[in-house]
Amino acid sequence: MNTVSRLSRPALRKLYAVAGRCLCLEAADDGAARPFERIFDGWNLHPHDEAAAATADATIRVHRQPPPPLIPARLETFETELGWRCHTDETNYSLEGKGFAVRARAGTAAVDVWLGAPDEVRLGPVVLARLVFEATCAAWRRCGLFDIHAAACIEPLTGAGLLFAGPSGSGKSTLTTQLAARGWRYLSDDSLLLAETAEGVEAWGVRRAFALAESALAGGGLTRLDGVASEPAPFDPLKRRFQPQDIFPEGFAERCAPRMLFFTSLTHERETRCVQISQHESMSRLLRMCPWACYDRPAARGYVSALAALARQSASYELLAGTDLLGDPEYTAAYVAARARVS
Repeated sequence: MNTVSRLSRPALRKLYAVAGRCLCLEAADDGAARPFERIFDGWNLHPHDEAAAATADATIRVHRQPPPPLIPARLETFETELGWRCHTDETNYSLEGKGFAVRARAGTAAVDVWLGAPDEVRLGPVVLARLVFEATCAAWRRCGLFDIHAAACIEPLTGAGLLFAGPSGSGKSTLTTQLAARGWRYLSDDSLLLAETAEGVEAWGVRRAFALAESALAGGGLTRLDGVASEPAPFDPLKRRFQPQDIFPEGFAERCAPRMLFFTSLTHERETRCVQISQHESMSRLLRMCPWACYDRPAARGYVSALAALARQSASYELLAGTDLLGDPEYTAAYVAARARVS
């Protein structure tokens, strides 16, 4: 795969701080940068003082022209669950869809994105938002940050970080919101970054807004959200989103050290069941949840290492959430805290 040089005169260059790293966004013009800036505004990214940053830890370069280089025939190629095409080997990583491309190489901290004409009419807002997320995650992977589809809260008495991992609709947002309503600190209800440190793995929140299904709003005992959660979520129009810091202003935490990991699912049964699982089973589930640990082969070693460290340091459980756990914040907090304090 041919290399791509830095944009010689980027019309826009912005720096963002997250999880102790500096992320640089370079774009050929304001229109190319706009989708990234709009999505970044809803994440826990902080503008970075360019004068204080000698170099960025990772860079996203957004191109209009020329077209992306041809993909070498020798790369392994397969279709992702998004319907996009991934091309990869130990050196190259490419994600392709209709009207866009994302490219990265081993040994560099840059990710190149080609959008052509980046209008929402052509790609659609959902695809464009997903593209921004995947391209940014590819950049984060190149500086030791690895995404996981999970929520996180901090148990008030012990200070332990608790992660709720699972697909959309598995109860992560409802559990996080109910715990926040009982005074627990929270990172995110859906999207985290993992970073390995000398003391172990840390989790950092990405998305600021919470998104709840209509059924959770109606039957979750969350009266403080009445009339607040009204805006549709970009990835799921059946959910309504709100800014948790408007409702729980003292609750936000940037990061935590995970000590418990719950793999959540909804059973619609009356009683909740919680079963501890082995470290091996926990790792197997994490790998199934994080396919980019295999798709992006140049970054795979670090990704798998972070997931393995998370499985080692966390007591892991399968949480089969019944109607008792999702209808009363006080009961939810007591149930989860009882397990956190004996682990």
